[in-house]
Amino acid sequence: MRSLSFAAVALCAIAGQVVQAHTQLYNVAIGDMIFKRGQYIQPVVGPRLSPVANFTTKEIRCRNNDGTSPKTEYLSVKAGNEFSVVWRHHNDTLEDNMVSPSHRGPCMIYLGKVEDNPDDIKWFKIYDLGFNKETNKWCSDVARDNHGRVDIVIPKDIENGKYILRTELLALHKAMDPWGAQFYPNCVQLDISGASNKFLDPPPEFVSFPGAYEPDHPGILYNRRIDKGLNYVVPGPAVYPPVEAESPSSVSEEEPNEP
Repeated sequence: MRSLSFAAVALCAIAGQVVQAHTQLYNVAIGDMIFKRGQYIQPVVGPRLSPVANFTTKEIRCRNNDGTSPKTEYLSVKAGNEFSVVWRHHNDTLEDNMVSPSHRGPCMIYLGKVEDNPDDIKWFKIYDLGFNKETNKWCSDVARDNHGRVDIVIPKDIENGKYILRTELLALHKAMDPWGAQFYPNCVQLDISGASNKFLDPPPEFVSFPGAYEPDHPGILYNRRIDKGLNYVVPGPAVYPPVEAESPSSVSEEEPNEP
């Protein structure tokens, strides 16, 4: 009986480590106004902390069946204003560190205007951060340092209307193996007003999910321990509106222990 009990305890401990390594979009915020857990966020189908196993399926949109959620409310936001997303494991405590420190990688955020058929949504990227050569930190490190929070600006030069804001963390600790990269997408429903109702020239590069990512993309099939972020390329299209590239600097990435 003792050996069985010990095995059960060990199994629970291992399972807890695995879950604690993963992450979810927990809430969103406008300035100091932090909305309650899950409000305006599409629910996940299946284990809410698990990554998408196959990013060539519709699950890659929002970690649910097809990227729709009729019962989820739309949050009214103004174009040109700051908006924040917050990732967590389980709760809103200082001890909850969003994702395991070993699960390092980039963050990407997209917008897609709502269509009657979610397969017709065209997505464009409004934010990404890979590896910052000046600070030697990945986006996941930056978010963890900020208690899971990433601040962005809703673009001014877009159309008004209802949108899906798609957030994504990409963990690269196993990305040296084919299909080893771990995607953690989640979606927020926004009703955007105050925009210019026109795109800049050049306009954003639109992509589809699935379809935006290829298994052999250098930002998806990637050995982080060898390259240490020096030549990392974030997957997906360029950010809209365009941002100036950061200048390169020395790199000395330290690898945390795997969970």
